[in-house]
Amino acid sequence: MSAIRDLPRVATIATMPSRLETFQEVFHALRAQVDHVFIYLDGYAEPPAFLAGIDRITVRRAEQVGNIHSSSRFLCLGELNTPAVVVCADDDIMYPGNYAAVLADVLHAMDGKALVGVHGRIYLPPHASYVHDALCYHFADKLDRTIHVHEIGCGTCAFVSDRLTVDPLKWDVHGMDDLNMAIEAQGRGFPRVAVARPEGWLRPYTESQDDSLWSKKVKNDSEQSWRMRALLARYARQD
Repeated sequence: MSAIRDLPRVATIATMPSRLETFQEVFHALRAQVDHVFIYLDGYAEPPAFLAGIDRITVRRAEQVGNIHSSSRFLCLGELNTPAVVVCADDDIMYPGNYAAVLADVLHAMDGKALVGVHGRIYLPPHASYVHDALCYHFADKLDRTIHVHEIGCGTCAFVSDRLTVDPLKWDVHGMDDLNMAIEAQGRGFPRVAVARPEGWLRPYTESQDDSLWSKKVKNDSEQSWRMRALLARYARQD
């Protein structure tokens, strides 16, 4: 089996028209680091004009496979013909030039049997609220050492396609990618790992937008809260 760091690298991103300006910046930053970029357009009438004529990309309409929104970024797994390091991104984060390489190196050290990333959360007792009962390692903050967490933010994550295979069309809920991927990983016994990094290695273009999934969770996190507890119950079953 090839060394993880020698595998092809692909980036995948789902984006909305309201994020067009920052998406363009993210796209160019990612494309310089990977062999191919998968783009899932959510709500676009037409593909962004700047993508015309650019090679090494695949552009899909998220709506063509149902109302799965951000979860469409994982559809790329069904289009890969060879194992690859899959690097996920959001359309409102500034990614450094070594983003893909750093995550690939951590995956290599773990033989690809992990979900690694930058934004991490550890759930805290009493586990009543997904939003409030957690310790967050924000992607823009410094982290002195690589640590295990319960959940990795999918906009800052990477995994190996043939180690952590998922099909978002089989998920019973969408818009909860972080939890869904944590549950998928735990089911395989794969840790979620937040990587060491300096402060500001990743930075937000903007935060707390009205159309962000996090803003919706803050208003009502009941669905996420019971799923968080279901994930924690998987730990007990595997002890």
